[in-house]
Amino acid sequence: MDKDTALQEDNDSTENQEENSEVTTEEKSTNVSFSFFLYRLIAYADARRSVASFVIILFLVTFSDILFENFLFVPYVELVESLSGVHPGGFAELDVGFAPEVWQALLGMVLGTLILVISIASQSIPKLIDFYMRDIPSLLYIWFLIISGVHALIIKIYGEIGLVREPSRIFNTHFLLTICTIIAFPYVFYILRYTKPTNIINRIYNNNMDQIRALTSSRNRALAHIPKVVEYQQYTIFEALNQLDDILEFSSFKELKADIVHDMSVTLQNYIRLKRDIAPGFFKVSPKVRTDISFKTMVGQFGEMERNQSFYEQKCFRLLGNVYIRLLEHGEFDLSSMVAGEMANLGLTAIEEDNTELIDIIIIRFNTLLRFAIKHGVRNNEPRNLYNLGFYYGNFIRYLVEHKKTDHVKRCFMYLRIYGVEIFKHGSNSPAMYFIVDVIATEMKKVLEQIYHDDWDKEIQNGMLSEILQVDSPPDFNKEDLARGVLINNGVRVLQFGLALFYQREGMTDFVERIAKDVLDDLQALGEATFSQVIEMTSNRLLFSGPTFWEDTDRGNLNIYYTSDQDQIDGFKKRLYDLAETQLKTEMTQKYQLTEVELNLLWEMSRMTKEKEVFQISTNVKTFELILNDLEKIDEERLDALVTLREKLNFNSDNPKLIVTTSRQLAVGTELKISGKISGQTKQLEFQAVAQLNTPNYLFVKVMDEGEVVKIEKLSSLTVKFRPLRQKMVYQFHATLQNTGANSLLRIEHSNKVKIVEEL
Repeated sequence: MDKDTALQEDNDSTENQEENSEVTTEEKSTNVSFSFFLYRLIAYADARRSVASFVIILFLVTFSDILFENFLFVPYVELVESLSGVHPGGFAELDVGFAPEVWQALLGMVLGTLILVISIASQSIPKLIDFYMRDIPSLLYIWFLIISGVHALIIKIYGEIGLVREPSRIFNTHFLLTICTIIAFPYVFYILRYTKPTNIINRIYNNNMDQIRALTSSRNRALAHIPKVVEYQQYTIFEALNQLDDILEFSSFKELKADIVHDMSVTLQNYIRLKRDIAPGFFKVSPKVRTDISFKTMVGQFGEMERNQSFYEQKCFRLLGNVYIRLLEHGEFDLSSMVAGEMANLGLTAIEEDNTELIDIIIIRFNTLLRFAIKHGVRNNEPRNLYNLGFYYGNFIRYLVEHKKTDHVKRCFMYLRIYGVEIFKHGSNSPAMYFIVDVIATEMKKVLEQIYHDDWDKEIQNGMLSEILQVDSPPDFNKEDLARGVLINNGVRVLQFGLALFYQREGMTDFVERIAKDVLDDLQALGEATFSQVIEMTSNRLLFSGPTFWEDTDRGNLNIYYTSDQDQIDGFKKRLYDLAETQLKTEMTQKYQLTEVELNLLWEMSRMTKEKEVFQISTNVKTFELILNDLEKIDEERLDALVTLREKLNFNSDNPKLIVTTSRQLAVGTELKISGKISGQTKQLEFQAVAQLNTPNYLFVKVMDEGEVVKIEKLSSLTVKFRPLRQKMVYQFHATLQNTGANSLLRIEHSNKVKIVEEL
């Protein structure tokens, strides 16, 4: 029995729930129907504001006339009698013949003023007449004048046929005429203020914001499933943007343009914040949006717009992009900079709202603006717009860093590197572009310092460091193709130098090492001497530069090359020089197969040159010979190293390209003809010999016939001729015989006056 009772109660409960659900559904349907009816009524009146104003004023005047006749006429007459102290009696004899003419004059004055003011103002503000025809106060007042004038005309006509309405006469002349006359002059001033461009812009902005806020109301959310309603709502908020864009294009005043750009940005920022409260059905792209002028080239992207609910943002971005292009072409740097700044503000709003899809779109828009600015900058050799845009792009990336948007930061960093490399390549044709590469590197440097302070993952920092190191040295670009002056005056290197100082102060040795090795890439292109000069020049620039510049720019007088880590310069310089020495020694060892003693000797000789360049001493035989004379403390080991070093450097007569200038360059194994006279004799003696050993101090030769050695020792002076095996020239020099050394070798003093006597 209890089970049957419980089952019955469950059935009753289910039936009650179904009934309640049906009632709720019916109530919702009724509410939606009423909301739709109310919406259609308001939309009809809004689309036909002039007709609606006429109906309202006609009803108001008629109702007021009836109200005055039935309730206010007698009290008014009594009031007049009490105030005047006389009894005028009836007002049937009151002459109202003047009233229509007065109304006509008043209407003519107001309309004449309107026509004159609006005609003049419309020359600089397109569609001003359309704005006026939708201005409710103006429509109400003009219809009030017209209907009141018609009211006076009807009273006069009725009076002429004997139908006298005393209350209507008093109501028209004492009240309607007085009110309209008093309002006339304030209304003229209202129109003058109305046609002021800034007021027009504020009105458009406020109306558009009212429409956007209305989208969040429960009534509009309930109507979001009706396509015609959504289409009209989308059209109205689009039309406001188009009106602002039209005014901006026709206007020549900077303040006005700035107000429009700012209002567009603020409108979109507010829309982004309100977006979550708008019904999802509103974001379906309607036919009117698809045919909007801004979307003519975006036919295939409507599905994506619906997916990420971004059609309104795309509209604003397209307009701002077009504005940016026009400002670039007209040379209005401050306003184009403002567009970039507003784009950064929009990015911050999207970040704060955690709208990932919109952040992606804004990144694309920033890249698009960069493309526009690059084309303009390269064509005109003008870096100013890129300078400002780079600054705001950097601000946007720092907003991403502050909100831990790691993936977006890495992607933006990659884009900066790509555009930096492209701009760097344009520098050969537009030299001003090199400064923009410095600007991009500056923004990247700021971000790297910021993510270090925010303690980001080291791998991420390392990857982003790789990006900044490629800005001026992309993998597919040969530095030898660059002008030498570009490598010497490389602002990116200065910034990378400053970044290394920052990491060195923070103890990030591996990052410092990476930057140092990257800087070392310039060594091969510049040469050791110029490389050292550049390092010293960069160090001095960072050491003596202050935080401000001595000239003003669009970004103030901030010095982008300044570093506060000047106390780290000496340590980083030493690291660079040590790495350069290691690299150069490795190259010399591999190239010439040098031993450690030979390498150290060659390095010592290179430090004795004016340029202090090992390449100079290893490739220039003249320099080698000059430094050889200045060497000191040459022991036997170093002496042997000098002999073999000359051979490995190919600084002897076996080198077919070498013009022999000193006997020290005579190659071992070269055949010699030695001639001379014994003192007191006239006969010229000649001997055949071979160069057996050539040291920096003496030349040791071996005579073919050892029996002739005694005769040679008697010669007062020697003339030595030789022809190198791989040359077609015969050389000769005069020398003095010192003595006979071990193994019957003749020791001949070196001569620095070797000359060519014959060319075969």
